[in-house]
Amino acid sequence: MTAKCKILALFFLVSLFSLKAQSTGKVNDYLNIPGPIKLDQKTYNLVWSSHPNENYFKQEYLNSNEDLKKYTRLVMIDFIKGDYTLKDIIDQKVSELQGLKKTNPVVNYQILENNGEYILDFIISENSKDGKEILIAERNIYRYKLITENNNKGILLFAVSERGYKENMDVFFNSLKNNSSKLIEIVGNYKLPEIQLK
Repeated sequence: MTAKCKILALFFLVSLFSLKAQSTGKVNDYLNIPGPIKLDQKTYNLVWSSHPNENYFKQEYLNSNEDLKKYTRLVMIDFIKGDYTLKDIIDQKVSELQGLKKTNPVVNYQILENNGEYILDFIISENSKDGKEILIAERNIYRYKLITENNNKGILLFAVSERGYKENMDVFFNSLKNNSSKLIEIVGNYKLPEIQLK
């Protein structure tokens, strides 16, 4: 696997399976984004960040009454520095989701394009070992934008993740069924922040 592919693979890890490895500690605002984030009449504060290599930056935001281990809504802002295209991004993510779908019928996705940006709307889940019960369902709206400024050339990801858990799974899926376009509109209309790498 080339270095470029390794970085892309890291950038596109599905959040449901990567969040488990997070730990608390000092949180750095690597992207210099004025906070907190205001979205859908709620306030989200930076609670976790990572800069695992020189080209990749990841920041996560939660409402003050939420917990990373069991959130209902999480805001993510990622940036990967380098000479990438949005097609690189979408192809990689779709390939990942298609792989998951082979063993998990809950997995589903759609791709939307708007003014040169892409939105990937997808659902994933963590199921019981026998596959008969959904333990966690996660709906993600990923908005990708190509950044072309010389100092910050790369791909910006602005995303919202919503989760349902075993005890409220019916409510989660009913809400998803009745309000499927609302979150797409919220993410698509959000004024993306300017980033400045430290």
